[in-house]
Amino acid sequence: MPEAVRVRTSSRLHFGPLAWGASASGRRFGGVGLMIEHPGVQLRAQQAEDWAITGMIGLRPRASDFASRVLFQLARKMDRARALATLLHLEQAPPEHVGLGTGTQLGLAIARAITLVNGKGELPAHRLAALTGRGARSGIGILGFDRGGLIVDGGHRAPGSPAPLVAHAEFPDDWAVLVVIPASPPGLHGEAERAAFRELPPMPEATSDRLCRLVLLGLLPSIAERDLPGFGAALEEFQELVGRWFAPAQGGGLYAGPEVEEVARFLKDRGLHGVGQSSWGPTLYGFDDGPEDRRAELLADLRERFHLRSARAFWTRASRTGASWEAIEPTPVEEQGLGHH
Repeated sequence: MPEAVRVRTSSRLHFGPLAWGASASGRRFGGVGLMIEHPGVQLRAQQAEDWAITGMIGLRPRASDFASRVLFQLARKMDRARALATLLHLEQAPPEHVGLGTGTQLGLAIARAITLVNGKGELPAHRLAALTGRGARSGIGILGFDRGGLIVDGGHRAPGSPAPLVAHAEFPDDWAVLVVIPASPPGLHGEAERAAFRELPPMPEATSDRLCRLVLLGLLPSIAERDLPGFGAALEEFQELVGRWFAPAQGGGLYAGPEVEEVARFLKDRGLHGVGQSSWGPTLYGFDDGPEDRRAELLADLRERFHLRSARAFWTRASRTGASWEAIEPTPVEEQGLGHH
């Protein structure tokens, strides 16, 4: 059993759900999304005499509270609070509640690290999710934690049941992914998100049917045939249908706000394929397979036009693997810099 480990995850783009409310299939939610290499979550963990959380978590109260809940749940469910005492240090994480799935990746990474350094082995993502209480709606981040790539989950058969993987595809290496986090308020989360789903009307079966068709006969075959324009056209129609359904919960528009819509229009005007909003936003994405110098010029223009720093507008690629971990040397006590308990 390793004394200390470093865990690294991808981030998640969520293209949208496939169903909501009563449906003929009896399944709820479902969805499609993509795991991307950057920015991801990275943390290290080691055995300790008492709980401690340091690093970026100490600077982010919400992330700190979330991590503390995860640790409490793990200790309670394993009934080994003393043995599970662990020092966690968060080294890297994207912003929360912007549409990158940070909460799920952080929770799963923490659970993976704690279980590894306490002799529980490499548990699969669905076990980690059960320990951390993640995946009540979307299964994309949990399924992607194990394998990366484009993920289609089949929704929940019953409340609390895990969403099954129904399709998985690896992206072509030359399809670059542009990620933009506009300077807009965070997306819906917590009780506001739960209230939004309670108030949204059931998704019409005709809409759900069309979304499923766009995935099965649009996105997936376009990836298989390396047809980026076909992929982009299917994804933009998918996004428009999802945006119309989400509109009552996000101010009546297809996007999280007018600033987000303005950036999306810029990306489309510059020829990016499959431009859309991830989850509740404000994160946007688009795809390109052109020359690198063209991508660099577009990125520079984007940052200047919307006053975005490098951490809020960048190129990345689809991840081809799930979360990774490695055994490392423990940090000596005098170098741990304990700042949060």
